[in-house]
Amino acid sequence: MAATKIFKVAIGVPNEAFVLPSAYENHIICAFHQGKLEEQWKAENRPIQYEFYRFSTGRLLTQMAREKLVEASLAATCDYICMLDNDMLYPIDFLECMLQDLEEHPEIDILAPLAFMRNPPHSAVMYTTIEGYDSHRHQSYYTNQVVRNYPRNTLVECDAVGFGAVLIKMSLIKKMKAPYFFSTTGTGEDIWFCHKAKKECNARIFMDTRIKLGHLMNPMVADEDFVDKYNKDNSIEILETPHKYTQYER
Repeated sequence: MAATKIFKVAIGVPNEAFVLPSAYENHIICAFHQGKLEEQWKAENRPIQYEFYRFSTGRLLTQMAREKLVEASLAATCDYICMLDNDMLYPIDFLECMLQDLEEHPEIDILAPLAFMRNPPHSAVMYTTIEGYDSHRHQSYYTNQVVRNYPRNTLVECDAVGFGAVLIKMSLIKKMKAPYFFSTTGTGEDIWFCHKAKKECNARIFMDTRIKLGHLMNPMVADEDFVDKYNKDNSIEILETPHKYTQYER
């Protein structure tokens, strides 16, 4: 019988190390499910098993929190790191599905599930990178474009992904130069990491659009402007003459 392979997976929330109340129950359910999976895999003597390790960073900016999570994962000799945003809702089996993707496709270095931006037009966080050279500044540059019509329900190789959730091989990070998430560019630290990983290590980046996340949106504010627009958009009739309380006249 072949020896059982056990891989260590670090899990952490880099968004100031707390989960929004409206997402808390979802995160707890997923964590409980992952704990039960560990027991199930051991009972089944599964040839490939995973142990989950959870790390916290305290109240740090997201870029620094990601750096600290990587440091903790390296110190714990983890094989993978999974980072979860605090305002996302996850399918209960999202992590095991992502790990299965890596088992079936060892060429994957960075993997994200399908997630969308919080604000309109709510684009999927899948990006195409366009590179060029600025002859005036004598330096290379790149721009990122969202993929508007993303391939659905499949595994897609792309240039960069947003980190609403991400699973990264620690073997990739060990090849990269620190810091991993800080830059002087205007791009987000997640897209920057993808660009850096491709430049330094020819990393291959994928999104599995079969694994679908929900992104909590900003709460609406019902002020006068909002209500006026709502009434107009929904054809709610409002009398032109304001109401007058004649019974209070003196």
